[in-house]
Amino acid sequence: MPHVIFWSSLYDGFRLTMGATPKAGINREFQINPGRADQFVDTALRMEADGADMILLEPAQFTADVLATLRTQTRAPLFPFSVSGEYKALTCVDSGTGRRDVRLLVELFTMLKRAGASASVTYAALDIARLLS
Repeated sequence: MPHVIFWSSLYDGFRLTMGATPKAGINREFQINPGRADQFVDTALRMEADGADMILLEPAQFTADVLATLRTQTRAPLFPFSVSGEYKALTCVDSGTGRRDVRLLVELFTMLKRAGASASVTYAALDIARLLS
């Protein structure tokens, strides 16, 4: 499952934790400038043409427009991936239960499903399952 990745500050916490700070600027070989939705779509379609049987899109919250476009151009399953920065930014710890409040992530994944996601990948899967059960 190849990844098509927009550059995002949502990766900063992971980069810092892992000591993987990239060179300055947004011209990173494997990450697409977020202003280049056309390049994102073209890259995903090229991956499918090269044999990918599904495509991971990240970060999830910034892919709704390209997801909707891709859904009209491919039958390949499309999986938005909610990166750790999204998990941190869109959740907070409930002081009463000590659990993460994932309601904003549920809203995000509902919107992504409407946009054409086959499913979503998230660190919050268990928390969301608890909320929805």
